[in-house]
Amino acid sequence: MNELEKDNGKIRRQKTILKLIRKQPITTQTMLKEYLSREGIDVTQATLSRDIREMNLIKGVSGEGYIQSSIISRHQISHRLFVLFSMAVRAVEQSGNVIVIDCEPGMAASVCTVIDELGWNEIVGTIAGNNTIFVITREGTSYQLAEQFKNINS
Repeated sequence: MNELEKDNGKIRRQKTILKLIRKQPITTQTMLKEYLSREGIDVTQATLSRDIREMNLIKGVSGEGYIQSSIISRHQISHRLFVLFSMAVRAVEQSGNVIVIDCEPGMAASVCTVIDELGWNEIVGTIAGNNTIFVITREGTSYQLAEQFKNINS
């Protein structure tokens, strides 16, 4: 199998995965593997795990199964966000569905604007003061988002 065939197979497989998780709740990799098999796609557990990671699939809350997260990988986040975070953010804390971002005085509004521009589905809303940002998140996503913000800042 040449590289083009591999890429086409991967694209087809990942499109099928998205179609399947949107159609019905799929709560385990084993279940996803079975559904793929019914679609004529045989896949190893390692490949399936890699697809899940590459596609930013996460398990939803309340047993709803895998969903596609809009949280993006570090290399996809805008340079502007990295620059602002490195200059302005002092700390990131998470409690419940709220993330608190402590900034240098006068910098919270700028950082908050960039966060809003990301358009992440996991974020319900943001509020910025002089040096503090509150990020309100959807249920079950705040820990992962807080870790994402901490990784940007490190």
